[in-house]
Amino acid sequence: MASGSLGQGLSVSIGAAITKTMNGDPSMVYCLMGDGELQEGQVWEAAMYAGSKGISNLIGIIDYNNRQIDGDVSDVMGIMPLEDKWKAFGWDVYSMDGHSYDSMRDVFAAIDSNASNGMPKMIIMKTEMGKGVDYMMGTHKWHGSAPNDEQLANALAQLPETLGDY
Repeated sequence: MASGSLGQGLSVSIGAAITKTMNGDPSMVYCLMGDGELQEGQVWEAAMYAGSKGISNLIGIIDYNNRQIDGDVSDVMGIMPLEDKWKAFGWDVYSMDGHSYDSMRDVFAAIDSNASNGMPKMIIMKTEMGKGVDYMMGTHKWHGSAPNDEQLANALAQLPETLGDY
């Protein structure tokens, strides 16, 4: 389900996680959120609920790039200290470089080793919007905008043939 800026994805994910538990399904539920989405109160109500109820089959992932459609998240309405907030709501929190497969592997290995601690998990993925494309990095202007054919060719020329380094 995509809810984007409405901030409803975490609440829906909690419902899915509870349903899986009730049905004896041991699989995890994943919820991907943008950092601008965290400006919605519903996210924090859901965070408080999941932590207090020990929804341990839930993994949240935040794409933390400090960009949203209206500008930098920190300029629109700051959300820091992000890690401390999730911990305060009873979540097991991990930070990682969202462009590094090694970092991703390490975080998921740590989550696996802490899977039975009875807490929901939150991964804060630090990323750069448009990474590797000079005219896309450092700006929110490409949030929700597609490049034209010339811009696309320019972007593809700047990226490695495989994105293994990202």
